[in-house]
Amino acid sequence: MKSLKLFSLTSFIFLTMGASAQTQAFSVSLGAGFSTFSANNNAKSSTGLGADLTVRTDFSETVQGFAQTGYNAFLSNGYNVAFIPMLVGVNLKLSGFTPGFGIGYGSSTAGGSSTGGFTYSPQIGYSFDKYQLVAHYTSTNLNTGAANNWSIAGIKLLYKLK
Repeated sequence: MKSLKLFSLTSFIFLTMGASAQTQAFSVSLGAGFSTFSANNNAKSSTGLGADLTVRTDFSETVQGFAQTGYNAFLSNGYNVAFIPMLVGVNLKLSGFTPGFGIGYGSSTAGGSSTGGFTYSPQIGYSFDKYQLVAHYTSTNLNTGAANNWSIAGIKLLYKLK
C-alpha cells in the first residue's frame, strides 16, 4: 500500500503543477461537510463533520480533473474515528452538474491505532457561481484484512477561492 500512497501523492503534485503551469482553467476550493461513517467489522456507526480542499483543472469543456484531500472527524459513544482521504479523479461538467469518480488512499485513526487502504469515491455535485454542493460515497478497503471496509456517505459545500 505504500506504492498507492506514493501514487496518490505524486498524482496530486503533478495535477497541481500541470494545472498551474498551463493556461487551462484552474481552481482551488475549501469547504465543510457532514457525513455518516460505518465499518463492516464494527456495529457502531457515527456522524461527523469534515473539512475539504479540492484543486481542479479543466481538461476540456466537459471534462475536469481534480485532486482532493480533507479531514473528517467522527465521534459516537466513545468510538472516535479520524479519516483523511487523498484522491485524484475526474468530473464531467454537464450544465452545472458534475458527476465524477476519485481513487486514492484513505488514512484513518480509530481507537488509538491507525490504518489505511485503497479508497474510491463516486461523487455528484452541482456548481453555483462560487459554490459547489457535492454528495459523495467514499469506501476504503483497509490493509487489516479482506473483510475490513469503511464506508462514508455525506454532503459537502465547497467555496471556490480561485
